[in-house]
Amino acid sequence: MTLAAVRDGALGNAHEEADAIRRGAQQRADQLLAGARAEADALVAARRAAAQRLTDQEEGAQLARARAAARVSVLKAQRAVLDEAAAAAHTAVRNLVRDRRDASLMERLSADARARLAGHGTVEVIAAPGGGIVARAGSRELDYSFDALTDRCLQRMAGELERLWR
Repeated sequence: MTLAAVRDGALGNAHEEADAIRRGAQQRADQLLAGARAEADALVAARRAAAQRLTDQEEGAQLARARAAARVSVLKAQRAVLDEAAAAAHTAVRNLVRDRRDASLMERLSADARARLAGHGTVEVIAAPGGGIVARAGSRELDYSFDALTDRCLQRMAGELERLWR
């Protein structure tokens, strides 16, 4: 065997070993790259899922805020209607002061107050500023002012007024 043959054999073996090492390194690089891609894909999927959850939560919060704002608007509108109805009722009742039937109404209110306060001392009946009367006997008082009578009437009608919203 000659030196050239040994050298050619050694070179051939070195090339084969180098090719094997290169193939092994390439396989290892491919495996690492595939693992990194899989890990990156899993991380991206997890981040997307987290972002979707946050988006869903924000949408839910926005919907809740919108519903609350809408409810406030509805309640304000209902309150405005009730306030207008109360104002109209008070105006209509105040017009009784100008009505000729006012005297008989005052007599009936005074008689009712005296009957209800009988036994509690001397009954004092005075005219209320906006119409109607206030009666007192001892520590007891009955407010038959037109404003108080109207408010009590509106309170008794609360259920009927509430049906306006249904």
